[in-house]
Amino acid sequence: MNLTGNRATSTNSASAANGPNHPRAPLKKSLLALAVASAAVSAQAQQSVIEEVTVTAQKREQNMQDVSVAVSAFSGDAIDRMGFEEGLDITQQVPNMSFFAIFGEASSPSVSLRGISLVNFSDSWESPVSIYVDDVYRGNPAGSAIQLFDLERVEVLRGPQGTIYGRNTTGGLVHYVSRKPTETFEGKFSASVGNYGETIAQGAVSGPLVDGVRGRLAVKRTKNDGWQTNPVDGRKLNETDSMGYRGQLEFDVGRTGMFLLNVHGSEADQASVGFSHMGYLDPDDLSQTCSVSRIQNGECSSNTFGFTGAEAVNGQYDPEHVATGASEGLNTTIDTFGVSGRYTMDLSDDITFTSVTAYEELDKFLQDDGDGTEVVWFDEQYAVDAEQYTQELRLNGSGLDSNWVTGLYLYKDDRGLITQAPTTADAGVFGGYFHEEYVSLKSESWALFGQYEYDLTPQLTGIFGARYTEEERDFSQRSPVSFYTPRVEGTGDLSESALTGRIGLDWRPREGTLVYANISTGFKSGGFSGSYNASEAALAPVTSEDAINYEVGLKTAWADGRFRLNASAYRYDIEDYQAQVFLTVETGSVITNAGDVTGVGAELEFTARVTDNFELIAGLGLLDTEFSSSQVFNVAGDTYTLDGNELPSAPSTNTNLVARYYIGLGDAGELALQADYTWQGDHFLQIENDPYSKQDAYGLGNAKVSWHSMTGDYVVEAFVRNLADKEYYTYQNTLGSDWGYGVWGMPRTYGAKFSWNM
Repeated sequence: MNLTGNRATSTNSASAANGPNHPRAPLKKSLLALAVASAAVSAQAQQSVIEEVTVTAQKREQNMQDVSVAVSAFSGDAIDRMGFEEGLDITQQVPNMSFFAIFGEASSPSVSLRGISLVNFSDSWESPVSIYVDDVYRGNPAGSAIQLFDLERVEVLRGPQGTIYGRNTTGGLVHYVSRKPTETFEGKFSASVGNYGETIAQGAVSGPLVDGVRGRLAVKRTKNDGWQTNPVDGRKLNETDSMGYRGQLEFDVGRTGMFLLNVHGSEADQASVGFSHMGYLDPDDLSQTCSVSRIQNGECSSNTFGFTGAEAVNGQYDPEHVATGASEGLNTTIDTFGVSGRYTMDLSDDITFTSVTAYEELDKFLQDDGDGTEVVWFDEQYAVDAEQYTQELRLNGSGLDSNWVTGLYLYKDDRGLITQAPTTADAGVFGGYFHEEYVSLKSESWALFGQYEYDLTPQLTGIFGARYTEEERDFSQRSPVSFYTPRVEGTGDLSESALTGRIGLDWRPREGTLVYANISTGFKSGGFSGSYNASEAALAPVTSEDAINYEVGLKTAWADGRFRLNASAYRYDIEDYQAQVFLTVETGSVITNAGDVTGVGAELEFTARVTDNFELIAGLGLLDTEFSSSQVFNVAGDTYTLDGNELPSAPSTNTNLVARYYIGLGDAGELALQADYTWQGDHFLQIENDPYSKQDAYGLGNAKVSWHSMTGDYVVEAFVRNLADKEYYTYQNTLGSDWGYGVWGMPRTYGAKFSWNM
């Protein structure tokens, strides 16, 4: 594909008009040289990852620099050029954003924004950071990661979203927008290979089908052998065989209407991530607790199992070796299917009507080994069957000095969950399982929303938005087999409503500069624990969490846009923060309103085209979070209070950097050299802030070199991720008074990729 938008043509004609002695030949050679030089310059510009991205953060198209909220955005082309294989990889380059998955990326991805994340792993809950794909909210994010390919852009909005987006949330949202059918034919294909036997192939074709109808089909297939080995039997863990697809048909309807049909789905057959066993006791004196560093190094033992973390994996204590006694391995299967219809029509020159109707379904089966040993002791199985329906009706309008949006949102979600945990060696009286749990959760919600923006002066704009939400949930739980006394069986219901919104003021002192101030509120409805509950008291509902956010920001550019700076400072207060606290195997876990949280922070994003050949993207996030809570919990025999704790996965400082350098090769194309880095300060991985869950500061560096043909039709690249092979934990959990487990982050990976644009 020619990077200037017009394909270069050539001719093999022997006509004298094209001969070297023709009078116009020198002119033709000059024009050809100019075209080659222009193409080379265009190629360099096209490989840039610094772009003016159009976003729909306020439900209308705007330049990202004109949106008065903290939003980061990447185009799909920039994501491809930077080497992000999945849409979730952008978390490495957004301030105060992180991502972790307890059981594997496809199974339970959790996004943290400004320290706010889903602090439990139950599939009966929704996240305070919402995931949207093509305007459709994903109530259960499991499986979404498989479908994140062929993207037009990704938008990340930080702060409460309690006005114009589908689901009311307290932390923010991530919106993935796929590429749409095109008026002309285009196609693209890529294939990559890497260590651990990884192969990834993806492709997309798009173009007109008949008059007034356009189509696009995109497919991605990923396979690998897994980067972890079970030393008990030599089997691989984390092996993956997944496929995602998306087909779209776009129809012209009448003179001003358009209907887009989107059919998508995924299939994943993979192994869950392995858990690394941690003993807490000094092997030379089991009455003494080890130091945290020794525990996390696998040097310590437990009374429960009688061996150290290193002994559990035959001395191979590192990210690539984890133990399990599961005879068939730790299998995870996830199947998703969805269909949506988006209809837009211009009712007048100033008013547009939009309807988005969607259906999503998910079937999930997951196994894990909580003890991380060859003993079948805390091995679990989860099954989820979920369906959701959403409907959004929206009107967008504009006047001489105003913009407005209003609408109605409907949401219905039905989920069934089954949890089974096999028996321990001495618990056979429970008939093969020491815990079974059956959960049903039905949720319904509707909301009316609107936002109005009015230009008070040519430089000053006022913004007012409001949303009224009603939620209803019906819950039932049955545990016919349990070691708990009493067993948890019963039903519950919950009905809540909230009025949330936003008040803001935008000031544009000069072209290219925006200063803004906002007060925004958000609401996340309550629910039920639905996960290892110790008593029928757990059938009582967890009530909503409510957030208010105060924020000021600056967006500016200078030197004809070569340099761009976005900055924000904020403070938020959350009442009745929802979190899961896992006590012990014997007493189970509970999801509760854990207390109130205050967060104070700042974010800085800077982009620079330093020279025509060198560009930088840099980010800085600062964050301080603190609990105010009277709740007291027992972890590993020690008493903890949440009061004064910080949120999990919320480092006080995080930084990110991308540096790209371009080397022109004339007619041979161009080389792009890239190094990127992300660093996180010390942080806890559990809400209790017990010392076993503290992760020391670490940084991850990646490198990539790519060759681009002059026209951009072909790209060949080689990459390395986690260049220094850093060892770190993404999650930790204490399950007993003398043991727990950790989840390793991925080790060094490397590979090569070939791309072809037709």
